[in-house]
Amino acid sequence: MPFTKIHPSETSRAIGRSILVLGIAAALLVVSGCGKNVAEEASDSDANGYLCTKCGAKFYTKRSVFLAATCPKCKADALVEVVGYVCQKDNHLTLKGRTNDRSGATACEQCGSPLGGMRLPREKDLKVWGAAPPPN
Repeated sequence: MPFTKIHPSETSRAIGRSILVLGIAAALLVVSGCGKNVAEEASDSDANGYLCTKCGAKFYTKRSVFLAATCPKCKADALVEVVGYVCQKDNHLTLKGRTNDRSGATACEQCGSPLGGMRLPREKDLKVWGAAPPPN
């Protein structure tokens, strides 16, 4: 077998391409690992929302504070957690009290389009919805 000589400039180009490919692969790996996944984002909130199914009162607390099932306003045992449903068309968040039925909210309260995934509302969402901190 004859031995062929490789020119030094071709070797340096090949090494340079290899380093470039490795750098791009490393950058893609870092970028793809930095974001939250959809499930984590949907279950992440800074507040807990509540709705009284008897009197319609809306409350929110900080994430570390939880209310019992008793409504602070009417004292009925009718307090449920609040969840949000995202509109696929306009990204509006429709808030509803959590129920045992699997249907949840079906149409956007703003445009009437079908709703997509469920996510926990944040404090700013609950305030816009009309919720207030519970009375002391």
